[in-house]
Amino acid sequence: MRILKARYRGAGEFLVAYQASFPYGGLFFPTREHVTVGELVLAEVRFPELGDRLLLRSFVAWRRSARVREGTPAGVGVEFLASELHKRNFLLSAARGEVPKVVARNHRRIPVSLPVAWQVKEERTRLSAVVEDIGPGGAFLRTAEHRPIGTSVVVEITPPGGAAPLAVEGRVAWSRTEVGHEGFGIEFRCRDTGGLRRLKEMCRRLERLDAAAAM
Repeated sequence: MRILKARYRGAGEFLVAYQASFPYGGLFFPTREHVTVGELVLAEVRFPELGDRLLLRSFVAWRRSARVREGTPAGVGVEFLASELHKRNFLLSAARGEVPKVVARNHRRIPVSLPVAWQVKEERTRLSAVVEDIGPGGAFLRTAEHRPIGTSVVVEITPPGGAAPLAVEGRVAWSRTEVGHEGFGIEFRCRDTGGLRRLKEMCRRLERLDAAAAM
């Protein structure tokens, strides 16, 4: 899936580019690159007040040519998918100064919808959740089960077509209790380079599968 990198010098510039006319929001993305209307893309949004880049599944709704006399650049209208509503709301809240600045991540998160099993490290009870985004540094688990920040957990992740799950240890870094969007973020803690290598390879595989699904 093509990634369109939307970089803004500030929240005000992001809000100018924001397209409120789309049902779930979107952006005007200036580009002369050939992008097909209807094409599924990932909009990678970044502005200083956000603190970190955010990936949103989107599609190209329209294109327009440059209008030199009017000073209007060529570009495309990128519409966010309905599944990205919470991320859209978070972007707008960050741009309006309604949420604290997020600590920047070292790795890009891949949007997915992947059933997983997890458990608190010192407990035997296995619970179910859905991973909504993942990267070598961590993941977001959609679940109504909450654990205190700092709790050590183990997540068993099986990518589509995988034969055996990969058990990854981590800690609860933050939680979200908004109704319909409950869950918590995990910071992965690989004990050895082999575990980190397997995790990175799994993330690359998920990214390739995501790209293939969009073709």
